[in-house]
Amino acid sequence: MKGALTPLFALAVAAACTGTALPGEPARADECCKLNLWTGEGVNLGGILFPELNYQTVVGSSTTDPESLAVGHHDPNRHGITQQNIELTLGMRLGEHVRLFGNYNAVIDHEDHWFSEYEEHYAIISGLPFGAQLKGGRFYTQFGYHNREHLHDFTFIDKYLASGRLIGEDSVSIYGGEISLPVLRSLPAGWSDRLTFSYGSVPDPAEEEGEEEGPTAKFEGEGGLWQDWLATVDYSLLFAANKTTHYEIGVSGAWGRNNFDRRTQLYGVHFDYLWRPDGAPAADPDSHKESAIFLRWRTEAMVRQVEAVSESGERGDFTDAGFYSALSYGFPGGKMQAHLRGEYVSGVAEAGLPERWRVSPALSWRPSAELPFHFKLQYNYDHSPAFGDEHSVWAQFSLTWGDCCAHEH
Repeated sequence: MKGALTPLFALAVAAACTGTALPGEPARADECCKLNLWTGEGVNLGGILFPELNYQTVVGSSTTDPESLAVGHHDPNRHGITQQNIELTLGMRLGEHVRLFGNYNAVIDHEDHWFSEYEEHYAIISGLPFGAQLKGGRFYTQFGYHNREHLHDFTFIDKYLASGRLIGEDSVSIYGGEISLPVLRSLPAGWSDRLTFSYGSVPDPAEEEGEEEGPTAKFEGEGGLWQDWLATVDYSLLFAANKTTHYEIGVSGAWGRNNFDRRTQLYGVHFDYLWRPDGAPAADPDSHKESAIFLRWRTEAMVRQVEAVSESGERGDFTDAGFYSALSYGFPGGKMQAHLRGEYVSGVAEAGLPERWRVSPALSWRPSAELPFHFKLQYNYDHSPAFGDEHSVWAQFSLTWGDCCAHEH
């Protein structure tokens, strides 16, 4: 087990055990989910403490060693069964504007070792002047669409190539603070925006092997990942054209000290199109609880510039990039969704990072909204000049039990 309970997480546990609320604050469970013991929705203690349990396992195989294709900490990494994720989450609401969150996450790695850590533990204060929201503790920073996702939030079974290469096999997190607020005032009806800035120290990296590098590489590929300190900024502009169609466009940036003790800069752009039939509920299509037809097209592109140092002490820079485009469709009834993803990362020979393409069609199926589990089936076609063509098929079982208020960002 890595680390120990931080004071913030301990505070959450202590408050939960006492079952106390702030004076004059009523229980707020009715504002979240209706009680369902099978799914865990609505399960809470006094409208204050909201637990959640997530478990994901996948079975399948590849035409090569699956570990050599994995880019994420939780990606399938062996022929047969991979225990991807065991996660315990504790959310707290102290009044209308104060929330606490902590989670414990574990994975069984490719060497059958139990690897775990307290991934996030933070406090959020909302309801501030100018629509601002403050966050403090250890948390995933806001960068595009996927850095804040936990495995049970993934649309696909594995991590996106660009995120795994340019950000790391885990989402980048910091011990620090964040402020989020709208910038443009008096926008026309249907328009809204949000600027998020965070700064803090980068936790020690997980002791996991990354993407394989060529034996003659001048620079170590993982040296471009961050350590010590990191600043990120994300700006998104949303336009609700009507009741059925939403558009979003945004830009992101991240700057920090890398493992070469120099600097890494990362820049991204993101775009999202979402359509629902008129009158459909406004639930997030990323959620397995979605019950309406929807169509989503989402695209991101990233460019990274790394200041590097070779083993001999020679300095140099390298630049790499990645992008993806993904389509998702929700069938009537909400039980079945179909997804298609195409993605690419550029190659950097001097850092031992190969060029790579991947195409991934996938299906997800939730048998019933009254049950806490769902299934995914995914095929990957991989191509790289470094390894040629490879094929993978994965089937995932996912269990999510708990209240919808437990996992708020």
